[in-house]
Amino acid sequence: MMACVSERVQNKYFSDALNLFAETQWLYNTPVTDLLAKGLLDFLPTDWLNVLQILEIQELNNMVVKKTTKPQWPETLKAFVKKCKNLNRLPLINTVLSTTLPKNFQIGLNDKKQHEIMHLAHLVHKQCAPHDINVIIDFGAGLGYVCQLLYHLYGYKVLGLEKNQANVNKARDRQVKMYPDSLEYVKYNCCDLTCDSVEIIETILRTEFQENSDVCLIGLHACGDLSIHASKIFLNMKAAQIFIMISCCYHKLSISKSIQINASTEKQYFNNFPLSNCLKSVILNTDFDIGLFLRQPFLRLACQEPADRWNNMSAETHNQHSFYVLARAVLQLYATENGFFLKKCTRKGTRKSQCLNFETYVKDSLNRYILQSLKDEKIEVQNIQSDLDIHEKNIIELWKNHYNKLKVVEIYTALQLMLQSAAESLILQDWLCWMHERGLDATIIPVMNKQLSPRSYAIVSWKR
Repeated sequence: MMACVSERVQNKYFSDALNLFAETQWLYNTPVTDLLAKGLLDFLPTDWLNVLQILEIQELNNMVVKKTTKPQWPETLKAFVKKCKNLNRLPLINTVLSTTLPKNFQIGLNDKKQHEIMHLAHLVHKQCAPHDINVIIDFGAGLGYVCQLLYHLYGYKVLGLEKNQANVNKARDRQVKMYPDSLEYVKYNCCDLTCDSVEIIETILRTEFQENSDVCLIGLHACGDLSIHASKIFLNMKAAQIFIMISCCYHKLSISKSIQINASTEKQYFNNFPLSNCLKSVILNTDFDIGLFLRQPFLRLACQEPADRWNNMSAETHNQHSFYVLARAVLQLYATENGFFLKKCTRKGTRKSQCLNFETYVKDSLNRYILQSLKDEKIEVQNIQSDLDIHEKNIIELWKNHYNKLKVVEIYTALQLMLQSAAESLILQDWLCWMHERGLDATIIPVMNKQLSPRSYAIVSWKR
């Protein structure tokens, strides 16, 4: 168990983090699609560019992953790298399990999902077995993969709670077809959880298992506010003794207040971030208006792929990535300059398989997006789309004016990626501090391989 760090140390950490993200908001506070439209590349310091543009691919990878610097670099760049490194309080990943899922559990699951449920089940058992806890409640159970595995491997009784009735039905169908021996021990119920759901959960638990024993609350990639609701349920539910939660989709946290500043910018404040009294106090004692820079783009940054993904990344992969980012930015620039907004007419935007060259990219994009007039949304789409050949030609010309920025785009991405772990660390440290303030023992435990599963950290807490 981890004791809460001193108030002075925690205050300094939060203060340093706020300063870093206020200073570097030019790297993350605007969608990357607006890279050209908003002139984001112009914010890159010239002296940083001079040294970063001459780096070999592996040197760039090492800067991002290992936070390495060179003595001759500008002091401001070295300071940036050092801050990114020091403000990352996420622990190192433990040794990955060598065991694999039983064959009947691998059906329909990709390697990522298999890895995730196996490692979470292992952590749950490691925490519960010493305390003789044999009932697990899974928040956001989905199709019940973790629930079934916990019963199959360790014999736990598991209650899977899921707000989507269709998922509950599918989970029950899978159970009948694939795991009929678990019918008495693994139960699925539809429940839209909030912080006030303790009594509902207790009622369901009594109905399904006819007992009032201690329980462990878990969640795999609980989205948005669900993680915080689960924390409050844990705090207020007497039978809940252990809490294990892996979050995701921080950008889906609910907004408590938004204030429009201009046509393209709004202040955003969230119901569950900041959460701790400590971070709230630090903010009150500064001149920062966090609604300006700790917005949804910051939360998106925190749940981006981690820097580890750049470990030994090849030149070819870098080239593909920078092409896709710049190509999409050129498309956005064209729309912005000509009074359009890009409206998807298919579920996904441009396919990366069409990134062979810019000409094929444009053709594919114009089949997947509608150039909708900003001046008059009632203008018939056909009138705009009838000029596709003209749009295609103009967009290709625009690309010719910007394709020389490919290397700079990758440098911008590298600097942004270096902030990711510090951003996720700030969110999890705030959550951890909230738990400590309420007298709970809690820590962050690394669970999974970050290169395979980006959201790989669990908040684990125990009642004293």
